[in-house]
Amino acid sequence: MPNPAFIVDGHTEQSFIGKICPGKPVQRTNLNGNGVTIEAIAKKVASLIRLFGNRHYPIIILVDRENRNESANELCGLLQNALENEGITDQDLRIGFADKMIENWILADYKLIDDIENKPESTDGLSGASVIKKIKGSYNKVIDGVELLGKIDKPTVYNASPSFKSFVDSLNGVECNYLEFEK
Repeated sequence: MPNPAFIVDGHTEQSFIGKICPGKPVQRTNLNGNGVTIEAIAKKVASLIRLFGNRHYPIIILVDRENRNESANELCGLLQNALENEGITDQDLRIGFADKMIENWILADYKLIDDIENKPESTDGLSGASVIKKIKGSYNKVIDGVELLGKIDKPTVYNASPSFKSFVDSLNGVECNYLEFEK
C-alpha cells in the first residue's frame, strides 16, 4: 500500500499538502527562485529522500518552474536525471513543476477569483501571484493561496492547466481525496 511523502519548494505548497494529505510527511527544499539550478534542487531533494529512509513511496516532488526557459515537462525530466546523478535510482518518484508557480493553478479557475471576463487563453506561464494580487487587491501566498487551492474546481483546472494535468496524472495510484474528481 502506498505511503507517500512529499518534497516541495515553499511554504504555500507545504501548507497546502499538509491540509489535503494530513499525516503525510512534507519537507521543503527552501530553494525557490529563478537562480536555483536543477542540480542544486536535486542535491537537496536527494538528501531529503535519504532522510526518509525507504519508509515512503512514492516520493512526490512539486517545484515551481519560475522563469526557467525549459517547459514544465522538460524540467521534470531534467530533475529526474539530476536525481539519478545524485544516486537516487531505486525510488518511485513522481515529479511535477507548476508552470510558472502554484498560483497559476488557481488562475486556471478564473471563476474562483471573480474575473472570468478577463481570463487569458492560457494561465500557465503567467506570474500567478502578481495576477491574483492585482485582481484581489491583496494576496498572502500561505494563507490565501492555500485556501484558494483548496477551493479550485479541479476538473476545470485539470482541463485548463497542462502543468496541473501532468502532475495529477503522475499521481495515479496515490490515495488522496483531493485527487478524486472526474478527469
